[in-house]
Amino acid sequence: MKKILSILLIITLICSAFSGCAKKEIPFEQEENTVEEAGSQKSEGEASQTSEVTGNETRPVESEDLTPEDGAKLNFWTLSGYLEYGKAVADLFEQKYGVKVEVQENGLDTVNKMMLDGPSGNGADVFMAAHDSFLTAKDAGILAELSADSARTVSEKINETAVKTVTESGKIYGVPVSIETYALLYNKTLVKGEPATTFEQIKEEARSYNNAAENKFWYLTVPTDGYPAYPFLSIYGFQLFGADGTDGDNPGFNTPEFEKGLEAIASLKEIIPIKADDLKIETMSLLEQKFKEGKTAYYPIGPWLVKSLKEENIDFGVTQLPTYDGKPMRSFSAVQNAYVSAYTKYPKAAELLAVFLSSDEAASLLYSKAYKITANKDITGIEGLKDDQELKVFSEEFTKSVPMPSTKRISYYWTIMQSVLSAVFDGKLTPQEGAKKAQDDFEALVASE
Repeated sequence: MKKILSILLIITLICSAFSGCAKKEIPFEQEENTVEEAGSQKSEGEASQTSEVTGNETRPVESEDLTPEDGAKLNFWTLSGYLEYGKAVADLFEQKYGVKVEVQENGLDTVNKMMLDGPSGNGADVFMAAHDSFLTAKDAGILAELSADSARTVSEKINETAVKTVTESGKIYGVPVSIETYALLYNKTLVKGEPATTFEQIKEEARSYNNAAENKFWYLTVPTDGYPAYPFLSIYGFQLFGADGTDGDNPGFNTPEFEKGLEAIASLKEIIPIKADDLKIETMSLLEQKFKEGKTAYYPIGPWLVKSLKEENIDFGVTQLPTYDGKPMRSFSAVQNAYVSAYTKYPKAAELLAVFLSSDEAASLLYSKAYKITANKDITGIEGLKDDQELKVFSEEFTKSVPMPSTKRISYYWTIMQSVLSAVFDGKLTPQEGAKKAQDDFEALVASE
């Protein structure tokens, strides 16, 4: 079973690791016949009080007073790939506010470490974590609610979709730092003129271009995994675990919208005549090779591949996901958030640092040091990013994306989709049978808890 903590980060790490692989042909086992289509105020100086938690102690503080405590020093935990950015932000923060910040890089287990180290005083004052661990961290009591003024800053400055990932019962507990989602890469050596805006156009072009014997496919994706398959599942309104992704009792598998999404998955076999076993997350590096070699025209993926494409001088572009049957495709997205520990000895300094991460200065460092996309809604003041035509598209796509559900049962989705999507894509199950199997499997997993 896949871990609850940030499947997107796992995919990101896998893709990054694959980017330097030696070139070779995709060992796809071609099929002789294609399967039929189965079809998220107060005025300045207002002395408003808010409740701030430090460990198990709750005390009211002036929401607008974030002057660092005397002698404050902070420990900031970043995620993997953010260390250089974290150190640069720490240096700038110390220059501006006189507070020294020690920076440490952590992996995907940051929330678990904070649950253990926070109460003992050995944890971070500010730490980053993927958004899908938000409810786990909040329910564990390790997050400090932001003051009213800081919450207002976050609401006004950060993309609304990202703000939802740190909000619970109307209260804001963190600062969204960076975002990731899918957009559509296209190879300019194959796509002449403007890229396709509809999936119907892509299908039509694929029919005349595809050559399975030469491993040439106009469009490639991994329809057998729940993350890259989600844009197709989303087409007709399927909502995984409800509108806000927190209804762990209702995955939405027993709905017409999900069944219609599976029909779209089944129809992909027409233009991707490859066996499901050869289309897995583990083979994504091989799909990327085909794109880099100019044998694949369209490839939907996250922003993590863009840097290597530029470094290898690939002639490519990035565009929005196409419509399908006249409807928009919505991809999953992930947000890397910064949280103030409920156990920090310096709550004002820590909150000041967390909010500072949303500044244009910090966002520019995020781009230059980590090549990541800020969660800020306005990127016109972000040096580097404002002129990056490729990453700007991902920022725009994020606005219509669906944050990966944060319910603890999200792990069930990944497990169930592995078997259901493969079977539907290969024609071993009809979309109707696939939807029933998904619901039955979910109920069985719940019963085993």
